Amino acid sequence: MNSRSTLISGLGFALAACALWGAIFLVPAMLPEFSPLQITFGRFVLYGVVALCVFLPRATRLLPRLQAADIRHLVWLALTGNVVYFALVATAVQWIGMAVTSLIVGLVPVTVPLLGRNTHGALPLRRMLAPMALILAGIVLVNAHALTTGPAGSQGRYLLGVLMALLAMLCWSRYALDNTRYLAQSRFNGTEWSTLWGLVVGLISALLWALLWLVSPEASAVGSPDIPAQRWQLFWLLNLAVAILSSWLGNWMWNAASQRLPITFVGQLLVFETLFALAYHFLYEQRLPQLAELAPMLLILAGVVWSLRRFQAAGRAAASV
Repeated sequence: MNSRSTLISGLGFALAACALWGAIFLVPAMLPEFSPLQITFGRFVLYGVVALCVFLPRATRLLPRLQAADIRHLVWLALTGNVVYFALVATAVQWIGMAVTSLIVGLVPVTVPLLGRNTHGALPLRRMLAPMALILAGIVLVNAHALTTGPAGSQGRYLLGVLMALLAMLCWSRYALDNTRYLAQSRFNGTEWSTLWGLVVGLISALLWALLWLVSPEASAVGSPDIPAQRWQLFWLLNLAVAILSSWLGNWMWNAASQRLPITFVGQLLVFETLFALAYHFLYEQRLPQLAELAPMLLILAGVVWSLRRFQAAGRAAASV
């Protein structure tokens, strides 16, 4: 596969992953009567079940290759990129709204290139400043609009929600860098890694849910009489959908993209998760974006396209040397 086709396929995998991941912001908004921890553990326990079904036919090939270092990295990535990250996102969505949360988490395309600027394949920081400035300007403008038109609530709760979203952004930035770096020297391909990852995150979530039940049974209750049975059915259906599509398939597609694209450009493509989340938000609210929302989105897209052109130019220059 040549460099151009590798870049195109990597871009396709990354966009598909972002489209699937953007849907996760909808679930806490659609299930306001459930706690963020219930939604988090429900999603990832089901992710573990899906991964187990994929793992069993491959167990004899995967287990002998699994080493202690792999398990440590899987636990770390499962916590930063799944359990802790989504618990923070679910809390923020329920406290400050889906749009504001997705836009704060949308700062990841700026933080990942900054954190990974010393890695192999990265452009010099000065070459990234201009396109990153467009992305940052777009995110700030959309965020400003969302903050001025966002849901009313107590100031303390709102500020805590913003803090949760910022912490989620930091978790996702760390995950994006660490996962890409480990995949670069891993013995597993994207499908195998996503499957092992699902097993670990499912086990961690089941253990944490059991611990929560011991500490606070009412907070972890499955089938609480205060919530109608129809809502519990929707809870499990939505979590099963995101377990299969957003978690297993989305992680596999992101791993495939991470193996094909420079780490700093992969990080900038995470902006599409925000754009897809906003699109789902508008569909859920059955309205079109206003001009104040649409114009900053165009700035973000322009910044990503500009970045892509710079990476392509850098690749051609390196190939000609």
